[in-house]
Amino acid sequence: MPTAPRKARPTSTDVARLAGVSRTTVSYVLNGPGDRPINDDTRRRVMAAVHELGYAPHSTARTLRAGRSNIVLVPMPQLPLAPTRHRFLEELSGELAHHGLTMLVHGDREASGVEGARAWAELRPAAVFTEADRCPAEAAELLGQAGVDTVLLYGPKAQAHAPTLVITSAGVAELATRHLLSRGHRRLACLVPGGDIAELARARFDAVTIVAGREGVPVQRVACELSTASLVPAVDSWRDPQQRPDAVYAYNDEYALVLIQALTDVGLRVPHDMAVVGSDNLPLGSALRPCLTTTYLDLSPAAAAVAASIASLLRGDGLSPDITAATPKLLIRESA
Repeated sequence: MPTAPRKARPTSTDVARLAGVSRTTVSYVLNGPGDRPINDDTRRRVMAAVHELGYAPHSTARTLRAGRSNIVLVPMPQLPLAPTRHRFLEELSGELAHHGLTMLVHGDREASGVEGARAWAELRPAAVFTEADRCPAEAAELLGQAGVDTVLLYGPKAQAHAPTLVITSAGVAELATRHLLSRGHRRLACLVPGGDIAELARARFDAVTIVAGREGVPVQRVACELSTASLVPAVDSWRDPQQRPDAVYAYNDEYALVLIQALTDVGLRVPHDMAVVGSDNLPLGSALRPCLTTTYLDLSPAAAAVAASIASLLRGDGLSPDITAATPKLLIRESA
């Protein structure tokens, strides 16, 4: 059977004709904030025409007209995404849209350095928002030479070569430790996973030992994997009350839940025999019993500040004055 002829793709001229406006007005409405005010009635007519016709602007043509794209490229974070980071990316996408910008997540978790910058630059973004350790000075310079207007970094400390949102995930471990100490616990242990998260796990362990050390409290280091089997040697030794810590910071909620199961398997009760605190505020932590006490980074306020900062930097201004480090929060539940 002969195939039906494909309909011609709608153009901005079609949108303008249906909405009863000029092509210039259509461009102003679709390309975000500009120096020409558009009244609400005109904007509604244009958007109604866009939806009726199924019109999608050509991003390459729009880039050529504007001199740059409206894309903010965010490389996929290298570490697994906790729920708080998922929410942050969703909120950041919405906040950027308010500034006429579109977030594009680059799926290569391993891309970094000059080679990573080259891959990001191929997509011709207006801005790149990424971890500081993935974008050293030479990578930021390459992005600038490739026409990327703005690079905004995030990490545990400010960088000299690009503006930086300071975020230290060790803060969740510090807050958990302070909570345990405030409850009178004086023999602590800390789970320290290896593999892809080894560096972050060491940073959290160091934070626990520093906070506990200020009060002369020892911290037992427990190397482990995400399995009850890897915890058997430590848990077996904890059957002896003289060897048992009275509280454990478990790196994150997943490891905390595995630890609680391993303790239950040998008859130890949480929190009666041992308190347990995790991090990241996984939904499962509030569903199981005992409910898990957890710490997490509150990234919600940062999304609006990051979007405002990127828009401000693209205009040639500085960082938004509201951009601050993410705040660690504590949820006290049954396990501690």
